[in-house]
Amino acid sequence: MKKYVYSIGYHSYEESEYVQLYHKNKFSNKAFRKIVIKAVINLLKKWKIEKGGGITFQNIFFSVIDELIKEFHFEKLEFTARFDIFGWADILNEKDWEGVRDKELNELTNEIKKQINYQKSKGKKVIKNNNKKKAVR
Repeated sequence: MKKYVYSIGYHSYEESEYVQLYHKNKFSNKAFRKIVIKAVINLLKKWKIEKGGGITFQNIFFSVIDELIKEFHFEKLEFTARFDIFGWADILNEKDWEGVRDKELNELTNEIKKQINYQKSKGKKVIKNNNKKKAVR
């Protein structure tokens, strides 16, 4: 059976969250948006919320996912593997954001340094690879 993959999420200036779902049917973007909107309306009706209340999509996000699964027959996509790292740290400097860096980010930094002749030069970070220099910042 063919499975079609859909992504649903929210974003703000500080954070974001996304979940990937799959379904046996193929929906256009417009049709998928209408399904998500219907799921939100279903929840608000179940909760008897008609107006006001300061409800954000972030607050109800996981309830919407549950509604899509229970009422619209979507299923959560399970990943075989993930590469998900802290995104603000300099990938070339193991001291940047020290204490916040995760294992994967440190592994990335170490492998870059092992496989590419990395050096700092005149305030700019320079990567040497096959005798070519490229300033990256």
